Amino acid sequence: MMTNFSWTKQWYPVIPISYLELEHPTPITLLGKKLVIWHKHQKWVVMDDSCPHKLAQLSLGSINENGNLVCRHHGWCFDEAGKCTNIPMLSDEKALKTACDSEKSQVKTYPTQVLQELLWVWLDNSSTAFEECKLKQPVVMPESNLDTSTDWFMLEVPVGYTVSVESTFDPSHAQFLHEGIAGFSPQKAIPMQNFEVFGEISAEDGFTLKHSGYNIFNKDMDATRKFTPPCSNTTSYKYSNGKFILFQLYFIPIKPGYCRYIGKSISDAFPQKSNFWFERLPKYLQTGLKHSSNYKLGNQDLSMMHSQAVNESSDDKTWQKSYFMPSLADVGIVTFRKWLDEFAGGKPEWLGVKESPFQELNDEQLYDIWNRHTKHCPSCRQSLAFIDQFKDYCLNFTAVLAILGLLLIIINLPLKIVLIPVLLGILSLICSYKLNSIRERFISSIPNRGLPVVKLY
Repeated sequence: MMTNFSWTKQWYPVIPISYLELEHPTPITLLGKKLVIWHKHQKWVVMDDSCPHKLAQLSLGSINENGNLVCRHHGWCFDEAGKCTNIPMLSDEKALKTACDSEKSQVKTYPTQVLQELLWVWLDNSSTAFEECKLKQPVVMPESNLDTSTDWFMLEVPVGYTVSVESTFDPSHAQFLHEGIAGFSPQKAIPMQNFEVFGEISAEDGFTLKHSGYNIFNKDMDATRKFTPPCSNTTSYKYSNGKFILFQLYFIPIKPGYCRYIGKSISDAFPQKSNFWFERLPKYLQTGLKHSSNYKLGNQDLSMMHSQAVNESSDDKTWQKSYFMPSLADVGIVTFRKWLDEFAGGKPEWLGVKESPFQELNDEQLYDIWNRHTKHCPSCRQSLAFIDQFKDYCLNFTAVLAILGLLLIIINLPLKIVLIPVLLGILSLICSYKLNSIRERFISSIPNRGLPVVKLY
């Protein structure tokens, strides 16, 4: 098995800038390594998420008045270069300087840059990393005449890198797995007439695939799927009527069995419909409600990819012996697997973590929306806080109206007057009930009433 691809000497898009907060450090994991992101001097800093004192996570800390990162455990402070600047329990200036100048008190930092509203990290920890990273550019979304201002969307899913990337080069599954969404249907599927590798396959440049349509609506399209290592899939659909869709997707290996997805799409094929009243809502609430309404397709993908991972974990055969690939539609799957085997060691190179035996997930873990997205997304967290606040207001308002209604009955006012607070109280209670249903969409796809079964179709 050839391995001439370096997993660490690469630019990884780790998070959209819109998901970061200037006032607080943010923890992330990349290739098994725990990192912390924070901001100083108009620049995002990424360093090991471990205090050299007692290995507490620095992401649990804070930013002080000097803009330095402070460990929550004992107050050690670090600047943007990872140098320790203060140890509160050392009062002797000479001892403090000696400790702060010691290599043992330093935290490893990594090269970063911001491109297309994404934070990119170069994970190599060698002494030449800050120079070597300048020789390579991140794989960004291609320039387009279309509006590219749409927001990036990010998920952390409990399925691994390999099955995730493999799935994105398998377009024909949409007609079957995503039946009932966006017009997908087995009845509308057609065999793909063309699916081939275009040009060479290489360690650093990956591969390009060209293919025809796979349903009655896109049968005349020309599609291109470009895999650029370590994690980029740039896909374009060009239709016979001149319309165009561009998908930019990133699949970032977090740790064994987990992957971070970052993506967006732009198109002139499906114009967005405007909603006057929806657009009057605060921007964060618009974003949060949009996000919370779009998990069904992802749940379908997760259910299938996880089931695949479960079966693979109990099979000691290679994928070549386990998979049966008789169709032209399987070219994308085979090509990615070959690239992974021939150039990249067959799987990501994890840093400091060992792959433990595969653990099958229950539905609560698989369809957990809080850990998949909400806790990472400021708009969704803010929306959730607003919904909770408004729901509490409705419940309190209902209680006040109930008391008022009783008082009006006691003083024997006419029924028409008594009905006013009663009806308002009922409306307030219904509103609270509806808000609770919306709230649940930010937490889990498992319904909180009735049978705890996720409705995939």
